[in-house]
Amino acid sequence: MSWISVEKAKKLEERFGYPKVSQDKSGVVSVEVPKDKFIEFLKFLKEDKEYDFRMFLDLTIIDHGEKEDPRFQGVVILFSPTYQHRIIVKTWALDETLPTLTNLWKGAKWAEREAWDMFGIKFEGHENLVRMLLWETYPYHPLRKDFPLEGIKDTYLPSLNETLRGDSLEGLFNYDRMHTAIPTMEDLEITQKKRMPVKTSQIVLNWGPLHPGTHGTIWFLFDLDGEYVKQCDIIIGQLHRGVEKLGENVNWQQFIPYTDRMDYIAAINENHAYVLAAEKLLGIEIPEKAKWIRTMMAELSRINSHLLWLGTYALDLGALTMFLYTFREREKIMDIIEGISGARFTINYFRIGGVFADLPYGALDAIEHLIKDLPERINDYETLLTRNRIWLSRNKDVCIITEEDVYEYGLTGAVARGSGVPYDVRKIDKYDAYGEVEFDIPVGETGDSYDRYLVRMEEMRQSIRIIEQCVAKLRRMSKNDPYFFQTPDEKKLKVTIDGRGMKLPAGEVYASSDNPRGELGFYIYNKKDGLKAHRMRIRSGAFYNLQVFTKAIIGRPIADAITLLSTIDPVVGETDR
Repeated sequence: MSWISVEKAKKLEERFGYPKVSQDKSGVVSVEVPKDKFIEFLKFLKEDKEYDFRMFLDLTIIDHGEKEDPRFQGVVILFSPTYQHRIIVKTWALDETLPTLTNLWKGAKWAEREAWDMFGIKFEGHENLVRMLLWETYPYHPLRKDFPLEGIKDTYLPSLNETLRGDSLEGLFNYDRMHTAIPTMEDLEITQKKRMPVKTSQIVLNWGPLHPGTHGTIWFLFDLDGEYVKQCDIIIGQLHRGVEKLGENVNWQQFIPYTDRMDYIAAINENHAYVLAAEKLLGIEIPEKAKWIRTMMAELSRINSHLLWLGTYALDLGALTMFLYTFREREKIMDIIEGISGARFTINYFRIGGVFADLPYGALDAIEHLIKDLPERINDYETLLTRNRIWLSRNKDVCIITEEDVYEYGLTGAVARGSGVPYDVRKIDKYDAYGEVEFDIPVGETGDSYDRYLVRMEEMRQSIRIIEQCVAKLRRMSKNDPYFFQTPDEKKLKVTIDGRGMKLPAGEVYASSDNPRGELGFYIYNKKDGLKAHRMRIRSGAFYNLQVFTKAIIGRPIADAITLLSTIDPVVGETDR
């Protein structure tokens, strides 16, 4: 993980006097500043050429507990494109407020909404601070430590079997007439109106949350002048399941299946980011064989995801045949993944310390056969689409995302690379075997939908290159080589494949992987050694990438919404968490 050096960070102490620099044993370098100096300090980091932290990555809150005063702490993660390293900046949310970052980075808008929604932290100067994942009339803030895991049962909601049929259900199957709050139609109407309080035209079009073109439960609001979009906002949260809260209430290995269910199209990549973060906090180095298996599986998952993206994207724009072709290849990949892990969809194969099991007999042969055939299939897809005049008219110069947008909104993955920014966590952090394989980072020229299409097509070819190198390396390894971390002394460090008795030390870590939808990062904060996390923050690439939709669609005809959403390629399980 690439972090600013302590020496360079210490210069900030000398310059300003008030910052407090610290480095965790995981490598994380953080700077704590007073709340009244927060914006001044962040502005300096962004604009000073010696630091150049132009790129916003994440903002979140730590609740230190009811007994602590101050209780809430803001955490901001930034990246310097010039020096290729990160920094964490912290400040205390005195009086449960923080100054808004939206004047520095537009991408902070959704992060601040989420912090208000989940923790009740108000952001001074935020133009329209509304809830992000829950409805406007919801009275609680669920990620606070005093909010129970099962929620607060404050709504009378008896079963219809009881009210209509007269069945006696009292005492059966943990039946309870009281339920956690559920939004009414009136609640949803209030939520909709607060998202777009000032309309510029006569028509507000609702798209989703149950439209097939939204590829999930996303609710779009378009303020239209004729067929052109003048204003846009997005309501998400229909698939919010409190994954971060769950991550703070189960043991370390138990949390892996929950990550599967965020990006269910690329479950392996979700597992990957989480186990990397936990391993860094533990300070362990996993076996060589596990690194190569994980790298190979992550790239198979990337191709699998991109095939689904291409098939549904083409289908949305009217090319039915492409959907059938991509699912033909995708089925082969899912068969291979099933043969290795036993599952096709929610994989749960990676573990903190390596992988659950070694590759079965014949797995490398099947993968080798697949990657010999795939380049020709990708060429077939391009023959159908890349120079097709309908495809060109629907994508070329449509919904341009600029390099500046990448830094302002914290865009990552193919969305950032399509705008000419070669941001790839695999190259920056060189996690697992990525530092030992050769591959190129494709980038676009204009940042339009066509560039984002071309970047993902080339990404599949680069993934094939990586898989070929992984297969060659794994063939030279012995069947007896370990695939899971061997603890030298169980009394000092216990790492188990099922997570029983495994503690992670006090400290903090941020680690991420480049998944098919961008940078998926996990920020873990532990007040003390523990069986579970004190704070489990998930930095979703899909969440931040989706936010730029509200800017890129302005001035475009409503028909371009389908194209833009497809080329951003969000998955709702990850945006909503």
